[in-house]
Amino acid sequence: MSFQMNPYPEWSWSLSRDQMFHACKRQYFYHYYASHGGWLLTAAPEAQIAYRLKKLTNLYLVLGEAVHTAAQKLIDLRERSQAYPTQDQIVTYIRNTLNAAFQESKQRERWWGYPKQYTMLHEMYYEGELPRDRVDAVGSRISVCAEHLLASDSWQEIRDSGDITVLEVEKLKDFIVNDEKIYVKLDVLYRRGDGTYVITDWKTGKVSEKNEEQLWLYALYIHEYYGVPIEQIEIRTEYLLDGICVRSTPDEDNIMMIQHKIKASLQSMKSYLDDTYYNRPLPVERFAGAGDPSVCRFCNFRQICPEKQ
Repeated sequence: MSFQMNPYPEWSWSLSRDQMFHACKRQYFYHYYASHGGWLLTAAPEAQIAYRLKKLTNLYLVLGEAVHTAAQKLIDLRERSQAYPTQDQIVTYIRNTLNAAFQESKQRERWWGYPKQYTMLHEMYYEGELPRDRVDAVGSRISVCAEHLLASDSWQEIRDSGDITVLEVEKLKDFIVNDEKIYVKLDVLYRRGDGTYVITDWKTGKVSEKNEEQLWLYALYIHEYYGVPIEQIEIRTEYLLDGICVRSTPDEDNIMMIQHKIKASLQSMKSYLDDTYYNRPLPVERFAGAGDPSVCRFCNFRQICPEKQ
């Protein structure tokens, strides 16, 4: 029997999907629908282009991913009782990751043929070079983030406490809310000896209150998936750029707020579907562009969007 792919992607919800939906409906359409199946050689040219543009990244994202990987490796070494890297070694790893992304981005044809295997920076694809101010800004964050990662409350507790059980590290998981599949990916989840479940989110950007919703969603996941009482969950954001750990304990109001957000978001997204069973979207013309130059400038789909500003 020959392989047959569904003409439309599987329906699901995530906070990042909600954020893109509200930022720009046209970007949302390209990312989740127009790119579907674009990895196949038999796909229409439009789908192939959208899929490759979806794979674009940028310097700030590469930095964030490198720091997250460094944190993941630290925890893995802890689980295997092996020696930890120094700050200089972590800095070298992050710099090498950024340099590799830059070098790969110069091989445009190779990336176009294998977009999952190679990296293409948004800056290189659209501007042909790396803006000096952005290089300097990202470069200045490397050693600071490495230092604060090693000094962070969460890492020191994981490293030094003998009663810590690590449960999840960078695992894409799903759970069901109101019969809908919800995706989450926690940076770190561990349980202390006193029964407290600690969710840690590493951030390489500036302090923002917008991260609260993400952590409430994670708390809802822990409550539903592991059956943990809300009062036994602690949520943390480790702002590695500033060396600040923001801690809180979610309450029932927080959980109700995120449940309401999910419900309202699902209703809004589904209003852009022609068929909810197959997840078939309305025509692309119904997905209006943001019309905001600050959004369009950094959008991956500038090449194909007629509404770019």
